[in-house]
Amino acid sequence: MKTITMTFTLCLSLGLLACQPQKPNAIAQQQNFICSALIDGFLKSQKLTHYQLWKVQPTLYSASSQRLYIYRAQSSNNMNLLPYQQKLHFACEQLSARQFQLKLSDPQQGNTVAQLSIELPEPLQLKTITAFSLPDQQKTQPKQD
Repeated sequence: MKTITMTFTLCLSLGLLACQPQKPNAIAQQQNFICSALIDGFLKSQKLTHYQLWKVQPTLYSASSQRLYIYRAQSSNNMNLLPYQQKLHFACEQLSARQFQLKLSDPQQGNTVAQLSIELPEPLQLKTITAFSLPDQQKTQPKQD
């Protein structure tokens, strides 16, 4: 009976460990932030705001130099018109530590067209061009009388 109980406890423990949610990778989150911003900017500039993110491959649990973002057209109550393409496939690639490229791909045609490319400034340069900065903690402390 002890063997069955220990086996059951071990299986239950392993099962619960497997169900623990994974934390997204910090590098993957940074990549996703940049890629999502590029895609959103592209969609807004093309007046394609009815597309919403549907799937990201690979997931954000590991860093990857390239991710596929699939956006699906959302139906509108105001119009019964269907868009030309139900899904848009964006490949976002990190070419270097500071350079990203966004490509729009058509899986049926097998072609990919680069849409946007961005090179982020150096971290030190970014600090100097920021429009505002948070006050130092020393400056925000009230004066003691």
